[in-house]
Amino acid sequence: MNFKMILRNIFISVLFTFSTGFAQIVISDPIDIISKIDSGTIQVEVNPQFNIGSIEKVFDGNPYTDAGIIGSDSLSIILISSEEIIFSKTKVFFWNNGSWSLEISNTYDDLINHTGSYQLLVDNRNYNFFTWDSLTIQEQNVKVIRLLATTADSSIYIGEWTIEKSITLTSLVTLPYPPKVIPGATLKLKAQPVDEYNNLYNYEFTEPLVWSSSDPSVATIDDGGYLTGVNLGVTTITVATESNSISGYVTARVLADFESEKAETKVVKVALVIHDPIIYQFGNKRIHEHWSWPDPFYLTEQVRNDLNAASDSVMIFEVVETHNDQEIFTVLDSSFMTIDQIAYYFQNSQTLYEELKFIAEVEGRIHYDYNTMVDYYDLDTKRNNGEIDEVWVYCFPFGGMYESQLMGPGAFWWNSPPLPHPGLEKTLSVMGWNYERGVAEALHSVGHRFESALWHAYKRWDLTQPELNNWEKFTSIDLVLGGKGHIGNIHYPVNGTSDYDYSNVRYVTTYADNWKRYPYLFNETRTVNCLEWNCSQRSYMIWWFNHLPRYKGVTDSILNNWWHYAVDYYEALELANNTPPLSVKDQRNPLIQDYFLSQNYPNPFNPSTTIAFTIAEYGLVSLKIYDILGREVSVLLNEEKSPGTYQILFNAKGLASGIYFYRLTTSGFHQTKKMILLK
Repeated sequence: MNFKMILRNIFISVLFTFSTGFAQIVISDPIDIISKIDSGTIQVEVNPQFNIGSIEKVFDGNPYTDAGIIGSDSLSIILISSEEIIFSKTKVFFWNNGSWSLEISNTYDDLINHTGSYQLLVDNRNYNFFTWDSLTIQEQNVKVIRLLATTADSSIYIGEWTIEKSITLTSLVTLPYPPKVIPGATLKLKAQPVDEYNNLYNYEFTEPLVWSSSDPSVATIDDGGYLTGVNLGVTTITVATESNSISGYVTARVLADFESEKAETKVVKVALVIHDPIIYQFGNKRIHEHWSWPDPFYLTEQVRNDLNAASDSVMIFEVVETHNDQEIFTVLDSSFMTIDQIAYYFQNSQTLYEELKFIAEVEGRIHYDYNTMVDYYDLDTKRNNGEIDEVWVYCFPFGGMYESQLMGPGAFWWNSPPLPHPGLEKTLSVMGWNYERGVAEALHSVGHRFESALWHAYKRWDLTQPELNNWEKFTSIDLVLGGKGHIGNIHYPVNGTSDYDYSNVRYVTTYADNWKRYPYLFNETRTVNCLEWNCSQRSYMIWWFNHLPRYKGVTDSILNNWWHYAVDYYEALELANNTPPLSVKDQRNPLIQDYFLSQNYPNPFNPSTTIAFTIAEYGLVSLKIYDILGREVSVLLNEEKSPGTYQILFNAKGLASGIYFYRLTTSGFHQTKKMILLK
């Protein structure tokens, strides 16, 4: 049937407007000097040397952490960069009164000799203690910057020095990207600005954000950015500042349900070390055989299987080498324990649980020599060469091991103090398990390692904060938040009321089911008790690990695959830094896989309405308006377009009320929808 034959009854002349605006915000953004120092891009000269604090305190973003020189009334800090430093503003914050100067140049010699490219930007300008002083200038491109300061006091203290560049923010992106909800669920959206190079910035807006949905019959959104699914379909979400100084839009989908896409599988190469020597006094039996404890090889396989299954094979732990010999790295007082000493203390319950336990846990005379163990098996070289990723040690009870230990450069709290090792070029994680215990306890130890890694990644773990980060949300419990718990921590399940409360039958409300969609955390809840994890510690550990995000992408500068941080923390940091959020790349040039014509919004309308559509391929696109008699009354669009989502504002200011049809046509797609002008 001819399209004109379908449309009938009303003749109206149509007026329309199609406009796109360009707006922007200019901000001053501090350059991350510390990361450039760490990477070697910037070299620093401080004269005299700090005897309080360090250069990190000067650039840590906190003016109330200081570096200082006792016994000097002057300070010089020179930054020498291998690449240009582009800046247009600098600020200083000192802890005593004085004056400061700022010099720049393109070479070190020019700075020292005041020749060539040398410039004096600030000349002995007075500053007040505990007060910011700043300078805004025309943009400079330099490689050498010197800050000079003097004071009338006998000591000088600096709290902060910032060097800032001017950034033009050009549009808003919406996170998480792409927005997805299910009917009846609500998702909190966050708007962040990007510059012309698609870099994301944290920015505190000085005016309200205005959110809208092109099709409220699919999804609604309120002033707080809470997107609620209504019916299956697609809608365009627009966000702008109240003054429309900056804006952006994105396609949101309401789906029946979904799960986030898993991260790529990583094989974790494990070196297994077993301290289970053969004792001739026990009839040439190993310790575990003498005591009828579980075989450490069996325990290792069970732990490995549980972790692999819980990660949904995102992490595959594989034992690539095994050491099961007579070597003992447990130190009693100042000497390694001998096989004869082991035979004595493990001969019966009294010598083990009274004598050895007292020596280890009360007197603290026993420790494990990690460095000697690593050296003996050449594990540092193997880690540096990529032959292994971590070490699992199964030891006898009271062997002096921590549950987990992080060794090497950049090591931090890993449920134990960090341990340096001169031969390691990367961090090395060492698990310390006890074959007197079972699989549940081993998984428990791994869980504390994960807690340490994610606490370090998020820089905070405090459920009393008014706004929780995602790690805090994950570990939240009903006991603290009352009806708003999610998963829990290693000691407290979501319904727990005390440590190790894995068999509590108390029912509580949980948001646990949302974590299969991370970072899409809806308001979907249900009630659970310990039956959810069979009321056992091992099952709870598996349940906990299985909810831990293991997905592609980055949220808040942190990988959506949290497992990676516990397996190789610094590799995870590098991967996160090199993985731009999908919102940055795709909201500007989305990877569109389908076509869609949205319902105009508002509808009915008077006099203006927005028509949004999505196209999947480059080509000629037309969007036309017809009256009900099938007559073409206006062409809103007839030009070639790239894949993406577009919006057109249609204005029917001079028209009478009535029914209109709008039709989207491409080479491989066409769709028609009805709209009503109601005055």
